[in-house]
Amino acid sequence: MIITRRTALTGLGAGALWTTLAPGFAMAQVETERRFVFVFLRGGMDGLSAVPAYGDPNFASQRGALADGAPGDGTGFDARRLDDVFALNPDLAAMHDLYTSGEMLIVHATCHEYQDRSHFDAQDAFDRGALDKSLKSGWLNRTLAHLPTVWSDGRDFAAMGLGPTLAFSLRGASPVGTWSPATSPQASSDTIERLTRLYETDAVLGPILETGLAAQSIGGDMSSMSAQGFGPATDFIKYAKTAASFLKAPEGPRIVTIDYGNWDSHADQNARIVASERTGNYSGRFAEMYLGLDRGIAAMKADLGPDVWSKTTIMMVTEFGRTVKINGTRGTDHGTGGVAFLCGGTVNGGRVIADWPGLSDSALLEGRDLRPTTNLRALVKGVLYEHLGVGEEAVNSSILPESRGVEALQGLIRA
Repeated sequence: MIITRRTALTGLGAGALWTTLAPGFAMAQVETERRFVFVFLRGGMDGLSAVPAYGDPNFASQRGALADGAPGDGTGFDARRLDDVFALNPDLAAMHDLYTSGEMLIVHATCHEYQDRSHFDAQDAFDRGALDKSLKSGWLNRTLAHLPTVWSDGRDFAAMGLGPTLAFSLRGASPVGTWSPATSPQASSDTIERLTRLYETDAVLGPILETGLAAQSIGGDMSSMSAQGFGPATDFIKYAKTAASFLKAPEGPRIVTIDYGNWDSHADQNARIVASERTGNYSGRFAEMYLGLDRGIAAMKADLGPDVWSKTTIMMVTEFGRTVKINGTRGTDHGTGGVAFLCGGTVNGGRVIADWPGLSDSALLEGRDLRPTTNLRALVKGVLYEHLGVGEEAVNSSILPESRGVEALQGLIRA
């Protein structure tokens, strides 16, 4: 169950934020070692733009104008080399540093069970953890019921969703928190003090106010954070920094979700301006999306600090990939196989996990899509087992109930 809602106490800084919790709630002063961040890249990120397979002999011809230069070509948009086959989008500089330092791995040619190319159905199927639409809770909420007690001892909730709406993956019977930035004018310190005195003896409103103020103190005010860019990219950077604030707080949650949308790339996907000619931060809409992702992850790492980062795993997935070939509006349509990222101080990285199917016409799924060869649930299972410490039977029977035949990826997390 969601134990938060927007409260009538708007204008508190905590007000537009979240909070209604059970009477007597107090943010617990406990320390849990590991942290987990789930980022859903909603809209269908183009996996071959994010992680181009420049070493595939058919890559350049199949992608046409969508193909960035191979590493070392000197085009101004050369991809960043990962190995002899794969590279990273040129705007993912900080993530490339994570890869080279062994703190990021990539799963390519991946997709979950849903493959009918509807954004909403694909996102819901992943969030549910199953194709079965009668299942009304999210996979991550169900995970909370099976976590080792170290994740929840002394806490009223271990997980928090950041954003104006709670992600489907966190909805369900287990208690969770939510946070979104204040949109109303901030109350003065005098007003807050008066309200605190007024409600301190109220068994219902007192704990609500206390919890809201505590969370606002941790999360801060997004309006005060500086970040260049547009809409979703700017928001992601700010949410990433807020996530770090919660995760490093002794009384904060240890699991956070962030949605980063607007990846639908039907038109003008590769319209960019070379760095020397950019005005401010502008570089083209989809380049801006990659810059936002890269800067958000870099900001989260910096704000967490070395100690907490060393205990953190960040999983980033999208609902499906895009078509391999460019369409008539210089973009890509809904596809199938794509990429997922796993990064953090816990990650056994510096590698691309891919049973590569190839990009020849005969290798494409239905003559149009990158053929998925790794079930995305295999990555999720590996994280559940190795980082969150959930047992196999709980995963197969409750968390991902249709995945019993999917073998978990192993060796994702450093021992």
